[in-house]
Amino acid sequence: MLVTIWHMLASQSDYADLGADWFDRRSDNERHARRLAHQIERLGYKVTVEPVAA
Repeated sequence: MLVTIWHMLASQSDYADLGADWFDRRSDNERHARRLAHQIERLGYKVTVEPVAA
């Protein structure tokens, strides 16, 4: 919340609600897969990501 308030004060703008699904709408699938794979690797597992044949 503090970061949001700081940005609002710094840019002198009003709060704009981006919506509950903003994170899902903005991210692309490849980047999301890399982020999840990195999290799993930090848990000590080896991860291989392959796209599913459509």
